[in-house]
Amino acid sequence: MAARRGRRRRSRRGDLSPRDLATGVVGAVVLLVLLGVGARFTIFAPKPPDRDSETGCPEDGPAALTAILVDVTDQVGAISRADVLAHLDEYVSNSRENEMVLAYEAKPVGNEIGEPLLSVCHPGDPDAASEWTENPRLIRRRLEERFERPLEALFADLLEREEAPASPLMESVQSVAVSVLGRHENADLPKRLILVSDLMQNTRNLSFFRQSVDYDRFAATVGADALSTDLRGTAVEILFVQRAAHRRLGDTRGLVDFWERWIEDQGGTLNRVARIDGMN
Repeated sequence: MAARRGRRRRSRRGDLSPRDLATGVVGAVVLLVLLGVGARFTIFAPKPPDRDSETGCPEDGPAALTAILVDVTDQVGAISRADVLAHLDEYVSNSRENEMVLAYEAKPVGNEIGEPLLSVCHPGDPDAASEWTENPRLIRRRLEERFERPLEALFADLLEREEAPASPLMESVQSVAVSVLGRHENADLPKRLILVSDLMQNTRNLSFFRQSVDYDRFAATVGADALSTDLRGTAVEILFVQRAAHRRLGDTRGLVDFWERWIEDQGGTLNRVARIDGMN
């Protein structure tokens, strides 16, 4: 008698083969691992700092300070204005995350210390922001609407101001130092002072329109003591606006040297002097 052939048991609909079961288990394990890694990254990754509603700075303070002091006591022509704005745009674009940029206008200091016209913090690079723990779109909006555009509009407005009867540049630097650069809580922060000016100090006590540019003579006066300030740890850069009034001085190298020595005597360092295009 012929042996009966064994019949292969057919899987009922909905049953899984061992291979299917193995594939499903591996997939589930991989999914759990990915979810675990994502959850761990989300939980343990540093969270974005809480920010001040007005300045956009972290609640525990900025990471660096850049004060931009614009001297518009004499008008700036169109060519020079465009060059200054290009330089300032470069400073703003190259600022670091959580760096506070403060904008000041050089003007006589009255009974109160001059406050910044604008103080805002760089919110960070949206292209480098994490989709997991940050919001790149929000960072980009903050960068454009609350940092770049307000500074750009303010600088453009400042450079179109009317002339003033005096140019209290040193007094204005004093005011910036007292209000922010020389404060104890900012002692360990990287600090910069960007001075946009023709460097022609013009006040009752010191006027380069009437007096010679002689630092040694100035340093021996009582006025020098009254104009001293604290620029320790501050890197200074000058956007040097060229004027016809410089001709009475002959070589402007002496004018730049005067300011370099004054800045060093206040504890600062003059890192750069960029001559602005155009004659004013």
